[in-house]
Amino acid sequence: NYALKKGAECIVTFDADGQHEIEDVAKLLEKIDSGYDVVLGSRFLDNNSNVPKIKKILLKVGIFLARMTTGLKLTDTHNGLRAFNRKAAENIKITNNRMAHAGQILSEVSRLKLKYCEVPVKITYTEYSKRKGQKISNSINILWDSFAESWLKR
Repeated sequence: NYALKKGAECIVTFDADGQHEIEDVAKLLEKIDSGYDVVLGSRFLDNNSNVPKIKKILLKVGIFLARMTTGLKLTDTHNGLRAFNRKAAENIKITNNRMAHAGQILSEVSRLKLKYCEVPVKITYTEYSKRKGQKISNSINILWDSFAESWLKR
């Protein structure tokens, strides 16, 4: 809301765990400039093999569930690097907290029929980012929040 009030035409978000590369932002902005409303980073488009095995399994489950609930064909549903044009940022409503907001953004992209795409991005897993990032056990909370939100909308 702050960025929109200040006149932003594009908003880029990223997780604060140090996993994202600043160079990848340019790829997202190029797609926004070419007419997409929402551009999502994907760690799986370039066969990024440095994803820890258990995390990769959980992310793949998340991808499957997101496809089932939103109809969006995505390869990475919980990548924190995203770009939104002004129209998308003004219309996407986020009410979920913690990491469940990621699924809610996808639901909004689907509901609003926004033009979206993914671009390959590099994720660097360091000891710091692993400590700062989401615990595997928190996946249950994310699923619960996401499904509770979807169920309540029915």
